[in-house]
Amino acid sequence: MKITVVYNQVTSLEHGDPQDILADEDTVKTAKEIAATLVSAGHQADLFEINEKTIPELLKKDTDFFFNNAYGIGSADKSEGDVADVLKRTGKPYSGSDSRAIILTDNKIATKKVLESQNLPTPAYQVFTEGTRWDQKMRFPLIIKPSNEHCSLGITEKSVVDNPVDLYERAEQLQQKYAEPVFAEEYIAGREANVTVLGNGAQAVALPISEIVFGPSFAGKYKIVDFAAKWEENSVAYKETVGVSPADLPGDLETQIRELAVRAVQVTGCYDYTRVDFRISEEWRPYILEVNANPAIGPNDGAIRSARVAGYTYPQFLQKVIDVALTRF
Repeated sequence: MKITVVYNQVTSLEHGDPQDILADEDTVKTAKEIAATLVSAGHQADLFEINEKTIPELLKKDTDFFFNNAYGIGSADKSEGDVADVLKRTGKPYSGSDSRAIILTDNKIATKKVLESQNLPTPAYQVFTEGTRWDQKMRFPLIIKPSNEHCSLGITEKSVVDNPVDLYERAEQLQQKYAEPVFAEEYIAGREANVTVLGNGAQAVALPISEIVFGPSFAGKYKIVDFAAKWEENSVAYKETVGVSPADLPGDLETQIRELAVRAVQVTGCYDYTRVDFRISEEWRPYILEVNANPAIGPNDGAIRSARVAGYTYPQFLQKVIDVALTRF
């Protein structure tokens, strides 16, 4: 099979911190790893960089299947959904969610509204725009997040606040930096877990749960996976947020979380492979933090740890994603 791995190269950022580009550089690395793995598995695989100038070429590309590992069109901000629309125009099968699901899940506030409407548990939250005052029903500590960013962009150890003064200051900083609404979410003390879901609709299956285990440096600190923990390889936070799969959880709780993950994927309309992030409270209550359409699936990412526990090698997991995607076309 001829497979084209589509990716984008970000060379400049419209908003955010200069360091945010680390997440985009990882995307290029993952695309190369996917293509090399598919070749080793016997496919004819090549790479295609999508940007504003290459779209006409992509529309005419001679291939059997597009593996979508692009998170935007070139450096264009908030254009991840546009990639899926371009791939749809080719008339060829492609992996991952369509633009509707991508746009929805890229917006954490909109996603939380959908989860709430379906009675799925998510932490209480409040949206902040200019002049918003703290709703006293919201209980401190709160974690402040930009509404339309993934990969822990905008999240630092200062993101968890325990008073209104710090809340307003942090919310204003993020609004200015990312030029989008931000929201405050009740911080759930406890454990953090990720669930990868393979498949679509009634055939969607949750893989074994992966947990982020926080090391000793987090003693007496809020346990969050901030930007440093995800991307700054020399930082203590990076070294002490270790993914472990399968998570050591009571059997009934594991079943509940995996069922919630599948339901979250179904109600947000994501396709093929999705990651759902959870916090598990000290009272063993699971809360959905976010739903990630087309999550990172490099050989060392959390999704692959779970896939290995489920019995998939990395090439087998990629093949499974392709097989699942082809059932939609």
